[in-house]
Amino acid sequence: MMTLVIYDISDDRVRNRISAICKRFGLSRIQRSAFLGEITSSRRKELIERLRRSLRGDGNIQIFVICKPDFALRVIIGEMDEHEDEEVIII
Repeated sequence: MMTLVIYDISDDRVRNRISAICKRFGLSRIQRSAFLGEITSSRRKELIERLRRSLRGDGNIQIFVICKPDFALRVIIGEMDEHEDEEVIII
């Protein structure tokens, strides 16, 4: 299953920590505050717990689990942002 993490966090330090956690779990940045990747259910639970412990103060994190057939139906309008770290490859 694909996991999409989006967040709205004003504190730079917290935002950078959330970004680093997403990268450590193998997610790829697809926009400034959005990461996407395929991880197992158990890894997703670990990710959620790490993100929960790291969020301090104002802000929120939303996590979506998307099955491959639904992910294949996504629509991208415009060009991918320069903040994309790497390609998303679905096998």
